[in-house]
Amino acid sequence: MKLRMFATAAVVAAALSTPALAQDATGSVGVSAATTNVEVLGVEGDGQTYGLDGSVAFKAADAWTVTLQGAAGANDGDLGEDESFAIGAGLTYAADDWRVGPTLSYADVDGEGQWTAGVVAQKYFDTVTLSGAVNYASIDDIDADVWSMGGELRYFVSDNFRVDGGATWAVAKVPGSDVNGWNVGVDAEYQFAGTPWSLTGGYAHAEVEDVDFAADTFSIGFRYSFGGDLKARDRSGSDLGAGGNPFASAL
Repeated sequence: MKLRMFATAAVVAAALSTPALAQDATGSVGVSAATTNVEVLGVEGDGQTYGLDGSVAFKAADAWTVTLQGAAGANDGDLGEDESFAIGAGLTYAADDWRVGPTLSYADVDGEGQWTAGVVAQKYFDTVTLSGAVNYASIDDIDADVWSMGGELRYFVSDNFRVDGGATWAVAKVPGSDVNGWNVGVDAEYQFAGTPWSLTGGYAHAEVEDVDFAADTFSIGFRYSFGGDLKARDRSGSDLGAGGNPFASAL
């Protein structure tokens, strides 16, 4: 959950610091709160996460888009108290109805760092966006390499109302063994007519089977969008995420 938060307001402000970018950029800034129930070897615990995130996309050339993302969060409860932040960037090539390109991000949770590099692809239909991603992540503190594949379907009930469903499978290679995990989730966002404000909510379930770990997360938030409605934000390259990381809640 912590590593899925995308962008801080500081990243957005920096990206919009020139009039040219401010005119052409599309993105959003949001705040969220989530509660997570975790069960490990039959023992349960609860935790809360409070986050600030945002993203911005702008044209680097006619067919090329730069996406900047970042996040900051705080966690407390039975799962411990820690702080997290993440920054990321993507460079995608877009045609009329598809987009593809590399992404790179860094996340830190209470001093444990993770670098992630991957490729994301999106296919656009009238009311549906299909997203897929393949990623490689390195967690130096525990000497782990993580490979993941994720997919997501976004359905636009209207240009201002979106419902998402996604899934991810991953394998973490740690000294002496491989650990497998997966997650599934649903999300929704509704932007109030005539305003840039929207309400978000979601549910995700993650499992790391080899260590008998399971987590259920419920989230809610508010978001401010600029540069267009929810569908325009999706098609601009501002929202590149596909699936999630089933190991994120365990970090």
